[in-house]
Amino acid sequence: MSSPDPTSGTNSPLVSVAITAFNSERWLPRAVDSAINQRTAFPIEIVIADDCSTDATLRAAHAYRERYPHVIKVLERSRNIGIQRNYYETFEQCRGKYIAWLDSDDFWTDPEKLAIQVQTLESDPSLNVCGHFVRWVSPDGEVKRERYPSIAPGRYGLAEIIHHNFLPSVSVMFRNGIHRELPAWYFDLAPTTDWPIFVLAALSGDIVLLERVMADYTLAPDSSLTSKGSLYWYVTDARFYDKVQSILPATWQRLARAEKGKRYESMAYHLRKQGDFVASREAAFKAFCSPSLTDNSSSKIRSLLAAVIREAQWRLRGKPIAHAK
Repeated sequence: MSSPDPTSGTNSPLVSVAITAFNSERWLPRAVDSAINQRTAFPIEIVIADDCSTDATLRAAHAYRERYPHVIKVLERSRNIGIQRNYYETFEQCRGKYIAWLDSDDFWTDPEKLAIQVQTLESDPSLNVCGHFVRWVSPDGEVKRERYPSIAPGRYGLAEIIHHNFLPSVSVMFRNGIHRELPAWYFDLAPTTDWPIFVLAALSGDIVLLERVMADYTLAPDSSLTSKGSLYWYVTDARFYDKVQSILPATWQRLARAEKGKRYESMAYHLRKQGDFVASREAAFKAFCSPSLTDNSSSKIRSLLAAVIREAQWRLRGKPIAHAK
């Protein structure tokens, strides 16, 4: 720990570290330690929210609370409230000017992370979100990817974050209060927990991606990133674009529709490769209808024609057609 100790005293925290957990007894100590070991000249708090775990996660959280009673707050749920609401209610309990996002199975590798991000945000009020590069690691610590995301560091705005969610949540620090603008549909959008917040942030400020690797994202076997295939993520993205238009100014809705159309195109292709020709044709039709008529015109027409032709060929052969549930 640094001197002065960021985890000592009762001063109001400048940064709240928000850690959500569910059945994370294996990972939680590593995440909390990576927050405790941050070297800062300002006070922090660590808010651990356990979503009614059935293992020893809560016991581990309380053990840290006993060691650091002035910095760690433990939130217990009487029932499982789900990932979206657990995030939101955790953010609501954060007192800091800034919130640093840390899932219980991830951890920070640079003890200067919080200090660097605070300095960045404090020096430029037009920034709402500060992120950085991360590594992808396996549960046993093997590095699977040295650097993510695959874009240049720098300043980004609404167009880039609508195009794709390039920010690893473990890298993010954002200004407290942005989450209070989330619409009701956010709570039905699992597992898309962070993207709507980043879009809201970009409506009133910029996002900066720092040129530094400062965290590890764990590729747990049951995580959405590793246990689901590409088709799952195209479907998830399309659902996001369906909803996010409601919070976008009219001038940005066309971009959201175009991106949704691209996801449906990709869905149509993957479904066609799987032999699910009915679902492929339905996805291709949605791709055709999603953007403005002149957006992605040649691509979406090819996708729709390919889906219709393959379905027709299949029917003419008299073979049964699979259909996605």
